[in-house]
Amino acid sequence: MVFWTAPRNGFAALGVLCAGLGGQHLLLEGEVVGTVLEAALVFCLSGIVFYTVYDLPRWDVSLAGQRRALRISVGTAVSFVALAGVVWLIWLLEHHAFELSFLISFATSLGSAVGSRGSLYAVQADEQLTEAKELAALLSINDRVLRHNIRNELAIALGHLEEIEDAGARFEDAREGIEPPGATSGNAAETPDISERTRIVRDHLEGLVETSDRTRRIVSIWRTEGLETFDLVDAVDEEVADLLTEAPDATVRTDLPDSCLVRTHPAFSLALREALRNAVEHNPSDVEITVDVRRRDDGTTGVVIADTGRGIPQSERNALENAAETPLEHTEGLGLWLIYWAVTRSGGAVEFADNDPRGTIVRITLPARAESPADPAVGGFGDES
Repeated sequence: MVFWTAPRNGFAALGVLCAGLGGQHLLLEGEVVGTVLEAALVFCLSGIVFYTVYDLPRWDVSLAGQRRALRISVGTAVSFVALAGVVWLIWLLEHHAFELSFLISFATSLGSAVGSRGSLYAVQADEQLTEAKELAALLSINDRVLRHNIRNELAIALGHLEEIEDAGARFEDAREGIEPPGATSGNAAETPDISERTRIVRDHLEGLVETSDRTRRIVSIWRTEGLETFDLVDAVDEEVADLLTEAPDATVRTDLPDSCLVRTHPAFSLALREALRNAVEHNPSDVEITVDVRRRDDGTTGVVIADTGRGIPQSERNALENAAETPLEHTEGLGLWLIYWAVTRSGGAVEFADNDPRGTIVRITLPARAESPADPAVGGFGDES
């Protein structure tokens, strides 16, 4: 397990194995010139693996990617050894048996050398491609938020501001004695209308602030690397308590174990908060919410958040499947994206489904927790201004 949690140790062990096989071949066959040259070839290939150990930190590859590269390297070495065994068996059947010890040590070291270098290039290219796709989706989301949500909110706010300006102008005309014929004097009747319009403007501007904050959080989630270990039960209890403080009429039932340690992106608590508040903000005040957390037999952790509200519009769910084309009709869609990225950056998966008879179910699956120290997060979460 330590090899997979610390990939450099795994590559180092692979290099030691190759060098050890070379040394064993040298001892078994004797220090004749041919054997020495064969062992030297194996040692040189082993040196390539050891160079990977030295060179690994400079690669722009995530910890999960490094583990994947190590698995590819081991798989490549095993494949080369299997191929060498088949070749040796063919030679044996044809009475041209070659030195098995050299063939195995050479195949192991060659497979390890090729795998350790080639896997890093392959994994890095794959991660860069995935990152580019995520960035394209993120830019598409922000573009549509700017074109749709922000434009509409500003249009409504500006329309009400114009009405407030007109009312102010009429009030000033009345004070100067140039009130239009037939108009009611005093303009006192316009005061409630102005107050109401001011409230509407404030509500829409606050909506813009919320939209801006959500887009900033999504960008921050995407830009932040690293994982942290914490007790999921404590996090759920805290988020539920905050929710009931803000929405005391809501009913929340929880089914939680005594403790459940998980290893996730630093922003995972935001996914919990968004899923809970989404159930309250977009539904009647008497909505019922259930939160279930459990560790599964395969080591993964399941989180299920269900509500009895009106459900998530299909258009918002479609946005998660096709970010490039599906429009975001409400800021609720941003909330779904926040949940999606906080979970996927944790290495997990999220699914949105219909509750029976009505409402929404959010199913989150988190990967099995690695028994290793916490990885440092790069550029702390939420530090964007």
